[in-house]
Amino acid sequence: MAISRKDFNTSGILKICYPIVEKALKTRLMQWKHCMAQFMQKRSNMLYDTMPCDRIYFDDEDELFAALQITKQDMMKGIEQTYYWQIDKFKPSHAKDPLSILAICIVRYFLLNKDQKNLDLALIYQSFSNKYYPLIHYLSFPSVTPAKYRHIMEYVVNNKLTQKFELKASGSIIGAIKITHKTWIETYEKMIRSFDDEDITYVMEQLQNRIKSLMKNIARIYYEAYENKEYITYDHDSLPEEEGSGAYHLTNNDSFRLQQYVENTMSKLNTSQVDYKICKMASDANVKTEEVRSIFEAIFNNRENTDLIREFVTGLVANYLSQSENKDIATSHFFKQATAVKPNSKDPIVLRNKEIIEKLLDDSSVRYRKRKHRVATKASYHRAFNIYFAVSIINSNK
Repeated sequence: MAISRKDFNTSGILKICYPIVEKALKTRLMQWKHCMAQFMQKRSNMLYDTMPCDRIYFDDEDELFAALQITKQDMMKGIEQTYYWQIDKFKPSHAKDPLSILAICIVRYFLLNKDQKNLDLALIYQSFSNKYYPLIHYLSFPSVTPAKYRHIMEYVVNNKLTQKFELKASGSIIGAIKITHKTWIETYEKMIRSFDDEDITYVMEQLQNRIKSLMKNIARIYYEAYENKEYITYDHDSLPEEEGSGAYHLTNNDSFRLQQYVENTMSKLNTSQVDYKICKMASDANVKTEEVRSIFEAIFNNRENTDLIREFVTGLVANYLSQSENKDIATSHFFKQATAVKPNSKDPIVLRNKEIIEKLLDDSSVRYRKRKHRVATKASYHRAFNIYFAVSIINSNK
């Protein structure tokens, strides 16, 4: 049966699926955040790898449906009311997939609510769900897979890719995908807001195409290097220092560890509430537990603080990795170094972190601004700040 243009004007997803997802997120947001945290932690090493060697298998859809107490049948009710439901071999095929529809409904919810932190998590989940990165990686590397020939991919990333490649510019798989989905959502924001069935299928296909393009460009160079046996002359000792690591004087391996530790910590902080136990540990006679909790709630609830928090965490971890032979961050040695008083330090990382502490406390606590003229009181606030982040970093990387 021929389908006219007017038949495309259906809204099965918007009218049936989206209200179900919206209601679930309003009542089960913490369960969704917990699900996202588990999703990230489960594949952390692969997400923050500097090379696209792993397919990053996806088998988490049941957990998401359970977290939101939504069934696949709930999504199918809307899908079956779309113009494309009865079209055989419809492209994109994942427009008929309940998980893919659930994922894009979640993206729309956080977009409409201007919740950037959770929108970022929703986009990461969508991009690494089964019909996107895992499938595209599988199709891009049908043989001589980089999981088995990692040395070839290492040669390609370090010698063949320029800063024009998202992977090289960002330094990790997840970084490259973040760049990709950021430009995607900025380009198609109006269509995601309007959300009729034709718009949905189009934007879903566009995200898939952008990830395909990212992977195809790398795969082409990878197979060229393999065919030409360029990697045979690859000398690890001749490599320049990894982009960005020079600022902290880290080896390539430590740069990878740094990024992984920081991202694990940021993911934990972004998906969890302020930890009362850590607040209690960080408190003292000058700064009570409830005040510590209040300060960190104010800091974490302000999205404008995200970059400063990331910079602070990066500084703590980088300083440790550059000075310690033990690279395990979940240790008492790290805690002692991160919380040690350094009044006379001229280390630029230490000095910068002191500036960040001062700014975040100044912006987030009226009591701190009133009381910081007393040296001992100011020191207590700074101590609490360092303890909270040191313990959070350890807990995020066990």
